[in-house]
Order: sequence, then structure tokens, then C-alpha cells
Amino acid sequence: MGRSSIKNQVETALKEINRIGSSKREAKQGGDTSNIHSIKYFRDALGTGIRFAEFCRVEYGIRSIYRLTEEHTKGYLNTLRDKGVSQGYLINVESHLCKLQVGMQKFSEKIGKPPVKFINQRHISPKQREIPKDRSYSQEEILKLEKAMSPAVRVAMQMSLQLGLRAKEAINIRVEHIIQRENGQLQVHIEQGRGITKGGRYRDIPVPIAYEKPLRQLIQGKEATQKILGGIKEGTLRSGLKRACDRSGVVSFGWHGFRHTYARTRLSELLGDRQAQGKIIIERMLENRANGRKVHTGISSSEKELFNVVKESINTVHHELGHGDNRWGLVAVYMS
Repeated sequence: MGRSSIKNQVETALKEINRIGSSKREAKQGGDTSNIHSIKYFRDALGTGIRFAEFCRVEYGIRSIYRLTEEHTKGYLNTLRDKGVSQGYLINVESHLCKLQVGMQKFSEKIGKPPVKFINQRHISPKQREIPKDRSYSQEEILKLEKAMSPAVRVAMQMSLQLGLRAKEAINIRVEHIIQRENGQLQVHIEQGRGITKGGRYRDIPVPIAYEKPLRQLIQGKEATQKILGGIKEGTLRSGLKRACDRSGVVSFGWHGFRHTYARTRLSELLGDRQAQGKIIIERMLENRANGRKVHTGISSSEKELFNVVKESINTVHHELGHGDNRWGLVAVYMS
């Protein structure tokens, strides 16, 4: 496989499955789940692959990733365990290595070489991930953060809270992505999300009525192609949140915590006066999933209507967050 460095070998392999900018949703609908559609995931997988390859070079004398075996994978995972990393971290590492293996197989096929396998089966089941925790910020915590934030960071926080946007999405969304519906209400509409949304995903998000006035003020007088938040950087938001947490005493769940708050608030809004009943249904759905059963197991005919309302509400929130349908693992993280 040539004399290129281990780092270059990893990068070349992962480029074989780099589909950043194309729709993951469309690829999945077409039956293709092997590629990478997110810049962040590509960078994470690249970092993991390079660290794994460097470990194998030092510990086993491996100078080509096409000589990797199952033994090397087990050795690396055991070393990470000994360092005390979390179960979630190990699961992510193995997922990244699975992607690397797919990329290597595609590259081998392209140059007419036999495929290499260093992961025959997963050693750590994704089901072993730690129990999800509520990572949303309460309204009381948000008020404390607002008082401790700079004006620019405060405005971005409200955008993420009201629209469920990631930090990167909040700083990149443009004026042209805010449209007015026939009833006069505003809507976030992103048809082509390359460079804006994670994986370039399509997004449609209704703007809460209470947030319409602040959003109209933000876009007033700006060109359609201008970024709503101007030139603020993602790092500025994250460091601004950290300072605000330090000053206010609020425990940080990172910028992503605002998406968690959005998800819980939005689900409550959709369920309306059926929140309490809906929460019980969600708990049963997640219990079924945890025990390897279908989520609707045990739902009686008299509960079916409520179950369908809950399921539809969950998928509505998923779409607004940029997730796919029936992502029950994400329900446990965002909405339980």
C-alpha cells in the first residue's frame, strides 16, 4: 500500500467514504449507511483512526494500516479501558474504527487488493452506553446565564433555545433561511444545508410566536445572503458559555444543552394537556426498547390513539432537530 505515513493512510481511507455535503437522510433511504456525511464526524473518525494507528505502530511495529488485525483492535480498546475512559467513549471509538475499516475496504477494492478486517464484530454493544441524563437547562438556569453573558452570546443562546440549533448552525444560518408562511408566521427553511446544518440536512422549524419579534429585529436591514449573527465564531459561543457558567454557578451541559431544552419544551408544547399521560407512554416505550422489545409492545387498543399522538409529536421534534424518524435512542437523551 505504498510508503505513505500512517496518518496519510488513515486520511486516504476515510476520504473514500467522505460524503460531506450530501444528504445522509437520502442516502439512508437508498439503503446506504456506510458513508460519512458530517464534517465533525469525519474529523472525529480521523482523529480516532490516527491515534489507533499510532498506537499500533508504537506497540506492535505496524507501519501500514493494511496489516492491522483483530488483535490490534482488542489491544487498543483494552488500553483505553485501563485509562478509565467512559463506556460511551469506547462505543464511539469502535464506531469510528468501523468506518475506517469500510474506507480501507473501498480503497483496497479500487486498487485491486484484498480487503483487510480488524473488526469482525463489535466488542462493545451500543446498548451498553451509560444511562442518558437530562442535559437541558432549566428556565431558572437560563435566566442566570443571560445575566452573565455578553450581548452577542446571549442572542445566540436565545436562537438555539428557540429554534433548536447547534452552535455551528446558529452562527451560519442566513437571512434567506427565514421565510414567512401564508399565515404570516415565520419559519426556518433550509433546503440545502451544506456548510450550515450537520451533514447538510434539510430543516424546517416553526418560529415560536414569542420569538418572532426578536428574530425580525435580527434580520431587519440585512441582505438575504448575510449571516444573521454576523461574524461571531463558534469558539466565541463556547467560551462565552463557559465564562457565564463560571460566573453564575450553573453547571454546564455545553451549548448542546440548549437543544435539549428546546426538545423538551417543544414536546411539551405539542402534547399540550396530555403531557403527563404522554410521559408515561414514553417511559413504557423506552423500557420496551431497553428490553429488546418493539416500542409499541403492551400498548392496548384504548391507548393506541395516545401512543400515535406521542409518536407523531416525537418525530416532529426529531425533524426540527435534524434527526430521522423513530430515533428511540435519541428520545432517551433529548425527551425523557
